[in-house]
Amino acid sequence: MKRKKSTVAELAQLTGKKRRENLIRGAREEGKVIFYTSTAPEDIQSLLLAFGMHYPFIQTEMVRDKGTVLRERIIQEYRDGGSPADVIELSDINLGKLKQRGLIRSYLSPEAKPYPDRLRESESCWVAEQRNFLVLAWNTRLLEEALIPDSYDGLLNPRLQGKIVVEAHDASWMAALTAHWGEKRGIDFFRSLGPQLGGVRTGHQIIAEQIAAGSVVLSPTIHSNNSEWLKRRGLPIDWRPLSPVVTELVGAALPVDPPHPHAALLLIDFILSIEGQKILRLWKRVPCHPGVEADPPYMNSGFDSILVDAKSFLARESDLEKLWHELILAHSGQ
Repeated sequence: MKRKKSTVAELAQLTGKKRRENLIRGAREEGKVIFYTSTAPEDIQSLLLAFGMHYPFIQTEMVRDKGTVLRERIIQEYRDGGSPADVIELSDINLGKLKQRGLIRSYLSPEAKPYPDRLRESESCWVAEQRNFLVLAWNTRLLEEALIPDSYDGLLNPRLQGKIVVEAHDASWMAALTAHWGEKRGIDFFRSLGPQLGGVRTGHQIIAEQIAAGSVVLSPTIHSNNSEWLKRRGLPIDWRPLSPVVTELVGAALPVDPPHPHAALLLIDFILSIEGQKILRLWKRVPCHPGVEADPPYMNSGFDSILVDAKSFLARESDLEKLWHELILAHSGQ
C-alpha cells in the first residue's frame, strides 16, 4: 500500500519517535536543500559540510546576501509564483516582515526545547540561533586611548566629529536605545549624534574590516564577533560594549511552501543542535543554545544588554525609518 504523502503543515508539526525517521525517508527522495542566509558564506559553508556528513544523500545549496536584500528577494519570488528557499536564516526583524506577508510557517523541532522562551518567536515561526551584539569598535592606531568612548554620550565628544561611521540600516539600534532611555533622551542623543558622523555605510562586517584597514576610525554599530575575529588575526582593531548593548537575534525559519520540506526540517534541527551551535561558535558567532558558551565568553557576558523588540519595531517601522533618515542618514547625504 502506497504511503500517504504528508503536507508541509503536517510535517512542520511532527513530534515523537517517528519524526526523524519520517524526515530522513522524505529527504532521501528530495535529495536537496536550499538555504537562504545573511550569515557570512565561510561560516555557513562549514555548517553545511557538517550537515552533509550526517546526511550525505542531501545536496546543500546556499544563497547568501544582505538581510534586507534576501527578504525582498523572497517577497518578489513569492509574487512571481514561489521561492526555491527551503530554510531562511535572517534577523528577527526581517523574518517578522516575512511573517506579516504569510511567507513563513510555524514548526516544531525537538532541538528547540533547551532554548528559553525569549529566543522563540511567539507562534513558533522561528527560534533564535545566533546573537549579534552591537558594540563600539575602533582602529587602535588611529584613535588615542583618551578619546575612546566608554558610554554612548562619549560619542558626542567634539574631538570625534567626522570620525564616526554607523551602519545604514540600523534604525532598530536607535529604536531599542530610545525605548530603553525614553523618547526624549533617545531623540536628543541621536539628533546630537548625526552631526558627529563621518559617514554611513552598508554592512556590519564590511565596516569592521574597514576599521581594521584604517579607512574608518570607529563605529558604535559593529557586531562583537566581527571585531573579535579581526582582532585575533592581529589586525589593529579592538572593541568594547557600551551599556546597554543592543542585541539582534538571528533565527532559522521554514518558508510557507518549501520545495524540500523534509530536508529543510532536518537542517533546522541541525542548526539548533549543540553540534550545529558549536560549529557556529568556531567561526566566532555567538550561539544561542544555553549549553554552548561563546568563545571567548566575554563576547556575550559581563555587560548589560537589551534585545531589539522586533514586533514593536515592525509596528512603527515607517515612522522609525523616517526618524532614522532625519536624524542620521540626512547627515551623510542619503
